Amino acid sequence: MIILISCVLSAWVSAQTAPTPTVQRSNTTSRGLTVSSRKGTLIEKKIINLGRFKNLNIQKIITKDVSDNASETLLGMMYEYETFDEISKKTLTIDKNELGKLIQALQSVEQKENDKTHQEIKYKFVTMSNIEFGSVYREKVSLWVHYIKIPSHYLNQNILEFTKDELKELIAILKKAETEL
Repeated sequence: MIILISCVLSAWVSAQTAPTPTVQRSNTTSRGLTVSSRKGTLIEKKIINLGRFKNLNIQKIITKDVSDNASETLLGMMYEYETFDEISKKTLTIDKNELGKLIQALQSVEQKENDKTHQEIKYKFVTMSNIEFGSVYREKVSLWVHYIKIPSHYLNQNILEFTKDELKELIAILKKAETEL
């Protein structure tokens, strides 16, 4: 009787346990063209350099699935980074809709910079590929510091700082890229 009760109880407990979740990882470009899951398909990639800002190469990237002519155009930001024993290149992408929002955010920061009423203020815009564009007003030195923080290896923080004039240059490059996309 005890064995029967323990068997029924253990069967009931195991039935209540949820199955382990499976995580499916999708290797897609930012908006859907799945590259690695399309076996036996020829993918064409074209890169057109649009400009250079600090150590970033701003690029127009066109990927095309030759089998069904599905294509996608993105803005790429390619940068190089170095650790003790390795030099690598990485390209992060921004799609056209997100690029428009980024340009508007940077223009808003540029307008705020021209205002004369400053306090300790910070602005931040993060893209879907985790590129952080930000601005910080340093009240002690009465100066704006603009930066781009690029996600990379946890030991290597890649932060580009730039000035007001370079902010205007970045906005101009991004506007040109938006018309190219």
